[in-house]
Amino acid sequence: MKFSLVDEIPHPRDIVFATHRDKLVELVPYLPNVESVVVEERVEDGDVVRLLNLWTVASTEVPGAIRGLVKPEHLTYQDRAAWDGARWRTDWEITITALPEAVTARGFNTFLEEGGETVIQMNGEFAIHPDRIPGVPTFVAKAAAPALEKFIVGLLQPNLKKSNQAVQQYIEDNL
Repeated sequence: MKFSLVDEIPHPRDIVFATHRDKLVELVPYLPNVESVVVEERVEDGDVVRLLNLWTVASTEVPGAIRGLVKPEHLTYQDRAAWDGARWRTDWEITITALPEAVTARGFNTFLEEGGETVIQMNGEFAIHPDRIPGVPTFVAKAAAPALEKFIVGLLQPNLKKSNQAVQQYIEDNL
């Protein structure tokens, strides 16, 4: 499933970009369905900053159809991102910790400056690979795939949108 979001933040691009990249841990209080974010790795190479973050989702209800595949206590995901300051772009890939081979989530965000504001274009794709769910017969995994996709997309996609709102509120609270 491909998606595209466009969002505007009424602050300069350099501040928005740096806040998204460097203040993620401080943004957690602004993200209602995120319990924590831990920066596991940060590597700076010129204009590019590579980050590995571990997100823990706040308690959420797992639909009955997939409860055997995803336990609420295992709702964490790794977010690998390359932030390219010269191109005002971040390329990202998300790995669901409970199902690392069964879910593909990747994309990129572009930060554009328009009249002193920042326009963020987010493009990505989520895919469920039922044949890669370990220990589950293929016919069961295929039957559960639509519910799993709806759950995963419902878990991740709002965080992408809410992260922009969190950045805007954080900047306004801390300028």
